[in-house]
Amino acid sequence: MKTSNFIYRFIRVSIAIGSIALFFNPLAVQASDHESECFNSVQGKIPWNDDKNMNWEPKNVKQLCAGTTKPAEPGACFLSVLDGRVNWGKGITWDWQNIINLCAGSNNAKNTVGCFEQAVGKGLDWRDAILFCQRADK
Repeated sequence: MKTSNFIYRFIRVSIAIGSIALFFNPLAVQASDHESECFNSVQGKIPWNDDKNMNWEPKNVKQLCAGTTKPAEPGACFLSVLDGRVNWGKGITWDWQNIINLCAGSNNAKNTVGCFEQAVGKGLDWRDAILFCQRADK
């Protein structure tokens, strides 16, 4: 009888500890800290269009910053593409949403942009290049 009580308590404590570890994962907290820092480095500081409007729709900044562990990189990526240095195959003027799609969660702006330029340079369609480079950065 005492052994079964011990096992029962042991299982309950193990489940409780496991639940706490699952819900209070420091990596999840850290990631959201990076995303918040990224949000603050973009909103009001980096223009999202050619008119130099720096007032972003919050959901767009969140999409850009989602998943990054290097808060400065998604904004740097976005800015380098917006500034007209990246040819997508038919010119250097981009739709802002496509820039977000390319740069979302980037941990290395230079590598993300370089990946895209290489992929398009090898004949990959710009849409496929964005998808390829999103996966390559993770």
